[in-house]
Amino acid sequence: MVAILVILTVVAFVAIDALRVWRKARSLRAAGTAFPVRAFAGVRVPRGLFLGNAHGWVRLTDSGELKVGLDEFLTQALGGADRVDLPEPGTRVRKGQKLATIWRLGHTLDVVAPVSGRIVATNDTVECRPDVLEADPYGSGWLARIWPADQAEELHGLRIGERAVDWLAGEIQRFADFLSRHTSPELVGATLPDGAHPVIGAALTLDEDAWKEFERDFAGVTER
Repeated sequence: MVAILVILTVVAFVAIDALRVWRKARSLRAAGTAFPVRAFAGVRVPRGLFLGNAHGWVRLTDSGELKVGLDEFLTQALGGADRVDLPEPGTRVRKGQKLATIWRLGHTLDVVAPVSGRIVATNDTVECRPDVLEADPYGSGWLARIWPADQAEELHGLRIGERAVDWLAGEIQRFADFLSRHTSPELVGATLPDGAHPVIGAALTLDEDAWKEFERDFAGVTER
């Protein structure tokens, strides 16, 4: 009889605890719906920044190294990062080949190098705090510093100034059109004076086939 009472008491406590957890989870879900949906921010390209076809940026430093990172188009399409894998210093990379890997809510995206050369250093901050990739993509969210064999050759063909701004604005519009073909209309977001701005993180709603197309068409990923 005592044993039965003990068992019933344990079951009662477990049930009460499970009910408490369920109520907490329900309240968190409800609270989550209260946050507003954010559309892509307007285009901004800092002075002196070069942009490549796969949304990598390049900045020439005083030492002659090329600091590289990821532009705000891809960071907003992903809605940030949960983890960033970077190569070891000393590694040689070629333009168009994988430089880093971003992990976000079950998705992985390879970032291709916008230039060729030897990696001098990588950014410990972005590995420890992946959130800076979206919060400050052109500053503390840089990925690596690369020593090129020929600076002029590596920078040739990259976009800078108004050409970079116009191209990036066109890419955001192209992504909005891409979403309209592959996802629900709500993910295209608000239509602003310079065109439709997608919802931040909208790429994560793509199915497997559309994700591969997004990787190829916007991030320059040709193979895994």
